[in-house]
Amino acid sequence: MQGAEISRLLIVFISQSFAIVVLTILGFKTLKRNRKRAQIALFLFYMLLVVGLILNIAFVLLTPTNDELLLRTLYVLTSFFIIFPFVFNLLFINIMLKMEEVFTLPKMILIVVAYGTGCFGLYIIPDGIVFSPTWVPTYSLTFFVIVYIFFTVCMAVPTLFYFFRVYRMFKAQDLKKRYRLYFIGIIIIMAVMYGGIYFITTNNQLFKTVYGFFAFVFEIVSGFCVYYGVGKDL
Repeated sequence: MQGAEISRLLIVFISQSFAIVVLTILGFKTLKRNRKRAQIALFLFYMLLVVGLILNIAFVLLTPTNDELLLRTLYVLTSFFIIFPFVFNLLFINIMLKMEEVFTLPKMILIVVAYGTGCFGLYIIPDGIVFSPTWVPTYSLTFFVIVYIFFTVCMAVPTLFYFFRVYRMFKAQDLKKRYRLYFIGIIIIMAVMYGGIYFITTNNQLFKTVYGFFAFVFEIVSGFCVYYGVGKDL
């Protein structure tokens, strides 16, 4: 078995299963604390990531069926539910800014729908995703670049912008410390996502092996950073 295949099995059956359990627990603990709009946004962020991980496991388990329609649909949904949840993190930050007057519920729904539509639009790029005979996906360079630009412009840059606006709003050092912890968690999970896109695009076996062993650790660490930064109490 090649190194890339070993890394794939490790990520899917060991790391992602563990990540699903941890992120689910943290998600429900966040919602249990209270059910205000901010906590609901964080809960959705956690749980939609969990959905993506579950779908990825299902995709790998069902590859022996060679059902092209089923597997392509599953893969699109899997990758969608990995990139889509970040919109709820962005909404959470805006709620922290007390911007409900600007970002009303209808506008929040519009943002979610628009971003979700954009995410799905990525999959109409011709030959963007190519599957091997064993259903291992590879991204074209064009798809790789477009996804990076889309996520950076729509999510990463706005997240950084609004984070610093919220950070300057806090006066208490304890609040700033916990908010920095949350920010570290978001940066880590974004780095994992960027790395995952590169993992699927590159033929660099060293990167694939290293990423395969350490990605799940960073997923768990980021989940705890977000929870103990803002999910538990803020």
